Amino acid sequence: MNRRIPVFLCGEVHRGDDGAAMRAIRLLAPGVRRHADLVAAGQLDASMLLAVPTGSPCVVVDAVVGVPPGTIVARPLAELAALGRQRAGGGKRRKGHSSHELPLEQTLALAEELRQQPLDGWFLGIGVADCQPGETLSPPVAVALPALAARLAEILGQLAHPEEALSC
Repeated sequence: MNRRIPVFLCGEVHRGDDGAAMRAIRLLAPGVRRHADLVAAGQLDASMLLAVPTGSPCVVVDAVVGVPPGTIVARPLAELAALGRQRAGGGKRRKGHSSHELPLEQTLALAEELRQQPLDGWFLGIGVADCQPGETLSPPVAVALPALAARLAEILGQLAHPEEALSC
């Protein structure tokens, strides 16, 4: 089976490290990119995830704060959605967020609630240092960008060809 995987590219390319997702996709080989249905998401919201077909996985790629710059983070979407439900249900609440800009975990949990089914796929992020206006990446993010692209290629390969992953 050769299916196209929705890949939500979050961030803004004109805000330094925040544009890492858009830059990483450019590093993928054409043979890998053909597995991706690219969506320039900017700020991901639950409505974007409603279009993911039932039974189809997706990938969300974004900048991450709170981890060292250049660190690659990969987590199953279902794991993050469960964390979002936990936090929304009385867990520790982050300051400074409105209902118009939910944390990623709560966005995923809301999308699952609205879809009435879990999301399958992966979140892939990179720790960032500077998201100020401009197109220059910080040195740690620039150095780690090929690793982000390589991890994305690996995830796309696994999701596009799940039968090969099972036979290993």
